[in-house]
Parts: sequence; C-alpha cells; structure tokens
Amino acid sequence: MLQFNALKQALAPYCLGGPYGRLLDADNECLGGADVVVFETEGLIGSGAASSVLSYLFHRIEGRLDGRPTLLVIDEGWLVLDDGNFSGQLREWLKTLRKKNASVIFATQSLSDIANSPIAPAVVESCPTRIFLPNERAIEPQIMTIYRDFGLNDRQIAIIARAASKREYYCQTQRGNRLFELGLGPVALALCAASGKDDHKLIDAVLAEHGREDFLSAWFEARGVPWAADLLRDGGVP
Repeated sequence: MLQFNALKQALAPYCLGGPYGRLLDADNECLGGADVVVFETEGLIGSGAASSVLSYLFHRIEGRLDGRPTLLVIDEGWLVLDDGNFSGQLREWLKTLRKKNASVIFATQSLSDIANSPIAPAVVESCPTRIFLPNERAIEPQIMTIYRDFGLNDRQIAIIARAASKREYYCQTQRGNRLFELGLGPVALALCAASGKDDHKLIDAVLAEHGREDFLSAWFEARGVPWAADLLRDGGVP
C-alpha cells in the first residue's frame, strides 16, 4: 500500500516473499507473554536481518520492563560481542537496567571474548558478581594476564586452575570471594544437567512417547529417579 518506492524497496526484504519475511512479517505479533521467553540468535547474528530484528526485540524487551524483577540472560556472549548493534545495546543495558529492577546475566566460554571487545570496560565495571568456571590453563602466562584484568590475583587464579571441572565454581563479589559447589540433588540434576546432545535426543523421545502433559514424570523415570515421578503423580512436589 506504500506509494514511496524507495521505502517499498527498503522494506521488501523483511516482507513475505523476501529473504527475512519469516522473521518480521506476520498478521500479528507472537513473542509470547510467558514468564520465560527465549530468543535463539545464533543463526541471526551476522545475517542481513540482524540489525532490524535485534532493534525490534530490544524495543519489545524494554517495553516489558515495568519494575517487576527481571533477568536478561545472554548466553554464548561471544555471538553478542561480534555484532556491533547488539554489543552497543548490551553496554547500555549494563549501565541502566538496574533502575528498572532488571539484571543482566552474561555468559561466555572464554574471557578473551570479553577482554578483546570494545565494551570490555563496561562489562568489567558493571558486573560486580562474576562466576568463573574451572580452567586448568588459567596459570599459563598469557591467560593469567586476562584473569588479572578481571581483578583476580595469582592465588585466586591457581584455585581456578585446580578446581574440579563441572563441579566447582569460583565466585568473585564485592563482599568476598570463594570456591563453591552447587550440591545439586538427583531431581535438580535430572532437570538442570540435561544439556548434552544425548540428553536432547532423550527429551525428544520422551516427548514423542508421552506428550507434554506427562513429560515431567516420564522424564524422571528416564533419568533414574522414579521416586520423584511417583511423588509427582500423587500430587506432591519432588
């Protein structure tokens, strides 16, 4: 219905029939109103639609920040830091979202991703709580330099290098630092430690056989905690 051809041509890629129509063109918006909303950006970052889609998502996310406690979890942060628009928005969020009762959780597999980013000072300054995973290479000279940039001394770096993988974590806060274990029980592990490819295949198989309604109890059975499944069926909470 637009009469301005230049604008028509600019919008064409984002309309149905264009390469990005499936991302932005629809009769209605379906972002969802659930308590937890997830956006997969791995295939988006680096594409021609990244800037437009992310700008829209930023606008909608900020519109939902109404003072209720909110977490913005950004996983695989290196994907974010590689995109100029996303990293710029992250810098602003780190500085301003506390006023809206929101916090940002930023996770990445490598500290060098942050250290080499132009927004590194904002990340280091605005994230007072940092959780470091075990890294046996942390005591190598080049990698130690990166850990020192995050405020760790040589003894703390050595603790991270000796920590048990997938069991221990080193927490750095303004109130103190310490090595800790989550100490998850069998039910929590059945839910929180199901992240591998084999786990995903099992999830698909359980869903296909039992459906969403009976998924949780069937999942506990599949993960070897049948007592939790029985408790759930009896109306209890594992």
